Amino acid sequence: MEFADKILKSSAVFTGYEAKPFAGGVAIKGNKILDVLKGDEIDRYRSQETKVYAYGDKLIMPGFVDAHDHLWWGAVADSDHMVDLTSSVSEEDAIEKIKQYARKHPHEKRIRGFGWYPANWNDAPLPTKISLDEAVPDRPAYMNCADAHTGWFNSLALAESGYSADMDLGAGYLGTFENGELNGLVYEPDALAIGWEKMYAFPPDQIKSIVSNFMKGLAKQGVTSLSEMSADDYKDLFHDRYQVFKEMDERGELTSRVHVYTKFMGYTDFQTAGAWKQEFCSDKFRISGLKGFLDGVTSTYTGLLLQPYADRPDTCGDGVPLASQEELNASVAAGNGAGLPVRIHALGDGAVRMALDAFEESIRVNGNHGLVNTIEHIETIDAADLSRFKELGVVASMQGEHLSLEHNEKITRLGKDRCRLEWPFRSLLDAGADLAFGTDFPVVYYNQLPGIWAAVTRKNYDGTLAGVENGETITLAEALTANTLGAAKVYNRDHELGTLEPGKLADVIVLDRNLFEVPEDEIREAKVILTMMDGKITHEA
Repeated sequence: MEFADKILKSSAVFTGYEAKPFAGGVAIKGNKILDVLKGDEIDRYRSQETKVYAYGDKLIMPGFVDAHDHLWWGAVADSDHMVDLTSSVSEEDAIEKIKQYARKHPHEKRIRGFGWYPANWNDAPLPTKISLDEAVPDRPAYMNCADAHTGWFNSLALAESGYSADMDLGAGYLGTFENGELNGLVYEPDALAIGWEKMYAFPPDQIKSIVSNFMKGLAKQGVTSLSEMSADDYKDLFHDRYQVFKEMDERGELTSRVHVYTKFMGYTDFQTAGAWKQEFCSDKFRISGLKGFLDGVTSTYTGLLLQPYADRPDTCGDGVPLASQEELNASVAAGNGAGLPVRIHALGDGAVRMALDAFEESIRVNGNHGLVNTIEHIETIDAADLSRFKELGVVASMQGEHLSLEHNEKITRLGKDRCRLEWPFRSLLDAGADLAFGTDFPVVYYNQLPGIWAAVTRKNYDGTLAGVENGETITLAEALTANTLGAAKVYNRDHELGTLEPGKLADVIVLDRNLFEVPEDEIREAKVILTMMDGKITHEA
């Protein structure tokens, strides 16, 4: 008879494969789940050495698996090396925060910021380098928008990064004044990557410190798996950073499982990606596939739509798509052909269709390859494309809290009729799609519960209706499953993560209340009181 090292008991155990929790317990042996049983049956695994944790009516559930976030951008944003602009309500307010930070950090080589967002500035004109030059005249200043698709840089940052009005960017573009001078705005990741190389550059000792601090935060929020979705290119800069992460893993300093997705747009040869995948392949730090950006965000009119914007009928999206259909098809087919899953940022309905077409072409070229390809965000979709997710085996990777973050901006951008299928959680599930949830941190914070609340209630932060009344709500069980098993499927780890089942890895969390028994608005207020990753307790309130 095997005995457990730890037993967790509660009147509310949510396994992830049943619709509601039950009274029972979870037995842990080493880093695996030994058994999950109802009532007091779990006591059969108890010995004198077994530690028993009794949680009353608190909810025991699988650890949160964040299907989409940006490890390094997020870790820096979560550190004291960056000014937090998420609460700024105007350009003037942001500038004051930047000035205060710069005064308090006179020895920082660069001033970095994150979180300014047009929707929070009452649709005011976008900022320019003029105000940023005045606020930070002596050092490069890099301010990343919350959507990570727009940069606001001062003149010294533009010069340090080597930006010029006539440079070849591949994809994305630079903002200019009427006279052709750069105005400090940089659009889309390919163009932003040039500045990000300076913005996110730190020596190894600081990288370790920043990531260690981030791991503590993740554990506090019950996040036991996450990703690096920044689509890093095949440069020494990124390889060296991965080496630091690998060293931390080998020393046992990673307390959340990290899955990296490197760049695929513009490539048809993935020999380097394959080599890196073999080099970085541990249980807690691995390269899992490829990632690319096909469009941007509707907030700044860079999301690709099938029909023109309601408030700007002159465009279906500025500067998008970021690749032609032929280029996209070639890269996806080559990536899948090399045995690498592909994840595509496609926010607008036009980009979603292009991504589905590319995945369909990959199956035609490669056959039924069995890889887990995903489309990221899907904030709007055409009804004709809903069933294609199941047909093509493509996972819908989405972020519930982005619905609240936009605060009804889609109604302005798309018009009410087209908002019938904004954040179409219900329609995708009903069409048979696999749904995966995450945060896209640092776009929103890595606490998963506000996103689950938003998907269940379809509300803005202030409690008002988010978007239009479109019937796209889902149940609490569906939302929790999307944030555990669904997300684990994205990482091709649903056989070992995402549910409480015998033989799976012991990634388990306990919440301070049973979410199934409280009013819906309490979902986002819940706290994680215990996090266990790989059988080890990493956070205990």
